[in-house]
Amino acid sequence: MKEKRFWICLALLLAWIIFIFCRSLKPADVSTSESQRVLDLLQRLCPFELSMHLVRKLAHFTEFAVLGLLAGMLFGGRCRHLLAGLLFSAMIGVLTALCDETIQLFAAGRSGRIQDVRLDIAGVSAGAAAAQLGRAAIRFTRRR
Repeated sequence: MKEKRFWICLALLLAWIIFIFCRSLKPADVSTSESQRVLDLLQRLCPFELSMHLVRKLAHFTEFAVLGLLAGMLFGGRCRHLLAGLLFSAMIGVLTALCDETIQLFAAGRSGRIQDVRLDIAGVSAGAAAAQLGRAAIRFTRRR
């Protein structure tokens, strides 16, 4: 069963990385249009004014938080120590973030930014920490 879970987590992680890279390959006008639709939707749900900048940064953070969660699920079950699982997840996140921003250099109207890499790493860290905390909570519950 553990082997099956490993392969499922690995497939989900790779699929999510491909999803992130495909988003980065979109030209600036397409990306802006999609962000505008998300902003319009969120604006209907929020009682306060949101900006395009905030929506785009939240998108970065969220994409990479999901990546961190998936990496945390993958490595959390394979590593004996919490720190090792977090480090492996962070390495996947850093490499993906650097590749993601590099890909954007080749998309029309897009640019790679080190600020976005930092934000991506924060998202990965949050997602990986959530996965590890969830794993620890499950272990604690099972022991009781």
